Amino acid sequence: MSNSVNQESQEQESTAAAVMAELFGAIGFEIGNDRSYNLLVEQVEANAERSEVRRGDAAIHGRCWKLGDGLEVWSILYERGRDLYYADCRPAFRSRYVRTIVPWELIEYEEDGEAIVCGSLGGAHEVVFELQNLTELDDQIFRRSHLQVALAGIAYAARVRPRTESLRPEERRFELASRLEGFADKACENDYVVSGRVLAWRNIRNAETAADLVWIYVDAVNIRLEILANRRSLRGQLAIGADISANIWLQGHVLEEGEITARYEGVDRQFEMADFWSSLRMDN
Repeated sequence: MSNSVNQESQEQESTAAAVMAELFGAIGFEIGNDRSYNLLVEQVEANAERSEVRRGDAAIHGRCWKLGDGLEVWSILYERGRDLYYADCRPAFRSRYVRTIVPWELIEYEEDGEAIVCGSLGGAHEVVFELQNLTELDDQIFRRSHLQVALAGIAYAARVRPRTESLRPEERRFELASRLEGFADKACENDYVVSGRVLAWRNIRNAETAADLVWIYVDAVNIRLEILANRRSLRGQLAIGADISANIWLQGHVLEEGEITARYEGVDRQFEMADFWSSLRMDN
């Protein structure tokens, strides 16, 4: 029995390592073994901005290595008494657009260095995502009824469809992979399958590794979402208006007021002019 349990545990660890290697590949890092992983952790420790939060008699220490163009690597240390260890190291992308989550729920796995946010995006769609910057935030922000977030998917794989294989309206989707046949067994709780139309895209380069990446803005009918992918794992020819399908790991950052103000780029043309006037109207 113990041999069976040990074998199952090793298989789960191997699967998790393979998944994380795919995700690091999406932001331009090749993580093929423990040595390359440990070297990356050392780089984060040497180059990162540091933050921490207290949780009773424990502390969670965040290390955020910012690589430019929104690319980041986060490592998390967990400390309690004499115990201090690296709980997690993961890729991140700090996206462009600001979204509102209401209502919302935060779930922390402190000793694993993880935090998950579940909530409703604009009252229209439920989302589950990995919260990257928990240690940067003042706890007061979690007393609000709503959260302002930057949300993006890091792609395991993405494929631009040729025009002969255009998506039918019912095929455009944003769904949890755990609910779909063929994905459920291996899916993380924040893995999604996205299919939609390309609204915009641009090239990004990882300044540390010189890897070529691509930022893609996708309209999946019930959500517009930013996706980051490695050029090498992207199949097909990108073009505005083309259809794309991707398997993603959904992650995001909670934003404070200063960050939101700094992101202001003028009027959002997705909204009608009447929407802006209605927000200024006073009730009698």
